[in-house]
Amino acid sequence: MHTTFSAEPGFQQFISLSVLLTGFNRFELLGTGQADNYFQLVQQQCPDKLETLLALFSRAPAEPQPLNAFIEVQIMQSTELGPLARSLIKLWYLGQWDSIKGDDSFIPSPQAYQEGLVWQAIHAHPQGAKQQGFGAWAEPPATELSQPDLSREVAP
Repeated sequence: MHTTFSAEPGFQQFISLSVLLTGFNRFELLGTGQADNYFQLVQQQCPDKLETLLALFSRAPAEPQPLNAFIEVQIMQSTELGPLARSLIKLWYLGQWDSIKGDDSFIPSPQAYQEGLVWQAIHAHPQGAKQQGFGAWAEPPATELSQPDLSREVAP
């Protein structure tokens, strides 16, 4: 597992933005071991757009309600930055990079698939790659939906 957290400029902004885009907290995102890899991948794939996105995000309001509206309107609905934000969401959830032009798609590493947030979101495990552990079959499946409180997680 890759556990080095990047000291590169923009990394903390990247994680804070990822918290808002995914609904998972900072600890959970860093716990995947993919944060550095994903940050480097996006820097390689679309450095200018990432810089623009992080610069815009640095001007986001701190209060939760205006912050959510800012993310929705200024980022997700943006014709320039929306595709990158959606590619980031797919990267975190599926461990798959979809180019912002829509002409390329790949899984950056086997660990990316295994650590995809989709598995936590659906309370499952990647079949054939990460088993649940002895006795897991005796436990009932999780059925409760919960909304995480992300207001404390964001530090743009």
